[in-house]
Amino acid sequence: MFLRPQFILRSLTRNLGSTAVLGVAQKNFKISNSSAISSSKYLRRSIVKQPQIKELTNKLVENFKVSSCTSVTTSERYDLDKCYDILVKKNFKITKLIPNEVLLLEFEKGTVFIMGSDGATVSWGIEENVLRSEIIPLIENACINPLSENEFEIEDMDYIELRKSEDLSFVQDICDREDDNSFLLGDLIMINSVGPLYGVMDKVAFSSGLSRSTMLAVLENKMETHIKETRKVTEKISKGVTNTKMKEKDVLRFIGRLFMIRGQLNLYSELIETPDLYWSETQLEEIFKKISNYLDMKPRISILNSKLDYSTEECRLLISLLNERKSSFLEWIIIYLIAFELFFELYHYYERKKYEKDYVNIN
Repeated sequence: MFLRPQFILRSLTRNLGSTAVLGVAQKNFKISNSSAISSSKYLRRSIVKQPQIKELTNKLVENFKVSSCTSVTTSERYDLDKCYDILVKKNFKITKLIPNEVLLLEFEKGTVFIMGSDGATVSWGIEENVLRSEIIPLIENACINPLSENEFEIEDMDYIELRKSEDLSFVQDICDREDDNSFLLGDLIMINSVGPLYGVMDKVAFSSGLSRSTMLAVLENKMETHIKETRKVTEKISKGVTNTKMKEKDVLRFIGRLFMIRGQLNLYSELIETPDLYWSETQLEEIFKKISNYLDMKPRISILNSKLDYSTEECRLLISLLNERKSSFLEWIIIYLIAFELFFELYHYYERKKYEKDYVNIN
């Protein structure tokens, strides 16, 4: 089993207070700075577990099989009808779980959810290397605005699936829970699959949160790339260097990229909204909100919008500099034309005076 070492301190701070966080962290925990799997820094959080949660998690891990849930974003979105046709032709067991939103692909070892609006595939019980090498290539032709492979974003978590009533009762006892809903315990997902439908729909709710996180990470990486590119220009300007060799088409490209990121964040996707399905299903809505809070969706969206606002102002500055440079260039052209005209007037004046003088001498 692979447990990710880095998560945010927010939940412990919220429950114990900032003073208690430091004491607990120093006494009980060590946070690793390295990871066996390379992923986006935005998906890396540093969490110090409460002792009780850590103890419960360890107990559950000792008593049940822990599997991996992995979300991989490969494109802006999927054409689900095309995905369905491709997989049916290849004789896969595929179900339109939620029309125009989610496809369910079933395997012997696990299941895969294809999240159409998020451009992601989320596997349950299937290793990441299998997902990337065997499953994602099957539907690459159904990608809309696909990403290059080095732009893929990955998020994975561990989960335990409870298939027997006695297992569910055991978990309820040690976790002191009265309801039988699936839930999130620290960084471990608990799935109740005792009922025929609960497990599947609960996985969909968790998958929605994970796929949105990786989709947001794609936009965050694009934003970072933009900031790195424009920072060089801004640093030159801060040193008083106005001749940056920047062209108007470069600034227009910057502006277009910012509008695309802002559009994908706020307009073209549902990142800032709760899916319609969860409004009518309170249990699924609760799961979706908890996994979204765990993945820091709201603060990350807020930070990204703040960066977009700053970068937009930065582009306005660059446009004003270009306009000033252009107006200065035009002013110099006008000055040269006036000087040129003045030279010709002086020359003509000299010619007239010389002609008048020669005329007087002849007479």
